[in-house]
Amino acid sequence: MPDQTDPEGLIGRARVWVEASYPFAVVRRFVELELLERSVALSAQAFVAMLPLIILVVSVFVSDVGTTVSDQVADRFGLDNLTKSTIRALFADGLGVRTVSWLAVVMVLISAFSLARRLARVYASVFGLPPLARKQNWRGLVWIALQVTMAVLASMLRTVRDDGGWLLLVAAIALLLLVWFGADAASLRLLVPRLANRLVVGSAIVSTIGRLGLGAWAAVYFARSLSEQAEQYGPIGVTFALYTYLLVAVLVYVGSPLLVSTWVLWRADRPAPVLS
Repeated sequence: MPDQTDPEGLIGRARVWVEASYPFAVVRRFVELELLERSVALSAQAFVAMLPLIILVVSVFVSDVGTTVSDQVADRFGLDNLTKSTIRALFADGLGVRTVSWLAVVMVLISAFSLARRLARVYASVFGLPPLARKQNWRGLVWIALQVTMAVLASMLRTVRDDGGWLLLVAAIALLLLVWFGADAASLRLLVPRLANRLVVGSAIVSTIGRLGLGAWAAVYFARSLSEQAEQYGPIGVTFALYTYLLVAVLVYVGSPLLVSTWVLWRADRPAPVLS
């Protein structure tokens, strides 16, 4: 008769089952690859590189950057007038194209290029591939152009989605999903050129789904957080909220290829079924 007071056998089997599971494999690789620390660094660099670069591009076409940016953010998340005014104050000062020095432009481009290289190294480590060679540095520049173009195009599609009827709404959402998928697939192909096509497609699909989740999270939580931070701390609160959004977005972009690569490894390591 088994000893009911000694659950070691049950606990041991449960531990083995958990450690052999796919979620545990994802968590283990996430920790081993130090993806949380890398995501924090990537989001910080994106905040000081890609965000100013996108604003700089916008300032080429519009004269009042603060109003344009605040209107876009407010319309997307349904913010109140106080938050909208705080965002306008944050982005209004010193961002006009006439007041931006060439040195500042060069520094932003260098920082954005460094971000592309860093992200390429993260992707390469996730898939167990070598990072980009020096002669392939041009891929980082193309990636920067792709991200800026995608941000502008996504913003235009959201405007069409919000201003049109139901039919146009469905078409705009479908087109936005295709833009996300294409941009994510192109980003992986640019930064990890040796990656197999099935991994590129799988990661882009998971990333697109993650973007939908990010949008839902932003609509429910981020909008409230942004309003509360703006009310309590002013522009610095908006800065904290925007950085939090970037961090969650980076975790989605880094986590998507991690889920796909870990699934492939996990399936390969599973023992073959025994046929009786």
